[in-house]
Amino acid sequence: MTKSDDSPSFTIPTIDELLKLISALNPAENGAKVVDQAKRSVESVMASLQLILQSLENFNRVATRVDKLLDDVEDPIRKIADASNLLAELANNLAPLVAFLPQQKVPDQTTENS
Repeated sequence: MTKSDDSPSFTIPTIDELLKLISALNPAENGAKVVDQAKRSVESVMASLQLILQSLENFNRVATRVDKLLDDVEDPIRKIADASNLLAELANNLAPLVAFLPQQKVPDQTTENS
């Protein structure tokens, strides 16, 4: 195997290059970025929580309206159901009496139309 002339040779970095690398790792700058990102994250969470709270308030208003509507409608429906039960019971009680009534003949419409 021969050494390729195209590959760069390893050189020892100079002090200036080392100082540039160390200054790129400035902890104060990175800390400020972390604090800024944390602040934006908290703001996003707060905005999301506000939207959730607003949605829950809307659901609560809808539930209150539906509950009021059911309160307004429930009593009349219950009265109608009770009345229909009474009518059904009355019809069952009157069924034997209706059997004793004379039957009326209904004229045959097919013979009248001819």
